[in-house]
Amino acid sequence: MVFNLFNDNWAWLWDVLATVLTLVVLLGVVEINGKIQKSGKLPTFITRKIIHILAGPIFFLAWFLYSGIPASRYIASVVPLLFVVQFSAVGFGIMKDEAFVRSMSRSGDPKELLKGTLYYAVVMMLVVIFFFYIPSEGIGSANPAGFIIIGCLAGGDGLADIIGRKFGGDKKFGLLKAEKTVAGTITMFLGSFLFSLGLVAIFSIEVSTFNIGILIWPILIVSIVATLAEALSPPHLDNLIIPAAVILAIYLISLIIPAWWPFTLLTI
Repeated sequence: MVFNLFNDNWAWLWDVLATVLTLVVLLGVVEINGKIQKSGKLPTFITRKIIHILAGPIFFLAWFLYSGIPASRYIASVVPLLFVVQFSAVGFGIMKDEAFVRSMSRSGDPKELLKGTLYYAVVMMLVVIFFFYIPSEGIGSANPAGFIIIGCLAGGDGLADIIGRKFGGDKKFGLLKAEKTVAGTITMFLGSFLFSLGLVAIFSIEVSTFNIGILIWPILIVSIVATLAEALSPPHLDNLIIPAAVILAIYLISLIIPAWWPFTLLTI
């Protein structure tokens, strides 16, 4: 929603306020999740994935708040950038943050934040810069690629780990010591498809070109590709491999069946 309570000359200030609000909400989610983990009510692998599942969609839904000026993407990118800085600082021991460590590490070791958790934040930062849904020419040329990328990464990959650990059983497969399960892989596909479709559907409220009838097929194909990428990803690298596979899949769809992807790939 190209939203701005100020006049056009002050749209950047409204975007700054939207960024502050988004950051406060995300930090609140991390803090609450850390307290839940500390209470012992949920195992670490679930609390860690709660952040994985919620952080991306919350951040992307906050895009509704931005004015849509060319600077919006860069102002919004401050949110994941600050998380990149904090994860790095905590991981290297420069600062301490027990809530972050409890919420986002399996072992309780701060250095774990330098792996998949850091990659997740870096990917979100790059996605907002290169795939912010409103390009410089305006909302009429909006692009849903970012929502599909985060739908697969947050919803698919996040749910896959929880369901795979809970119901996957002892039969596992994967590359380079990765441990994947059939239940987790099925969940990866369903989560990717439903989260991606849901995010695109929500933003279709204001973007008429986000035709769910057409986009359901590319989202389905991309979800399959993301599922294969996750199944073959070595440990700690799925947060990089999944978005790369999604971007490649969208690019190939735009070349092979352009009617299914009537958008540019990048919006910068």
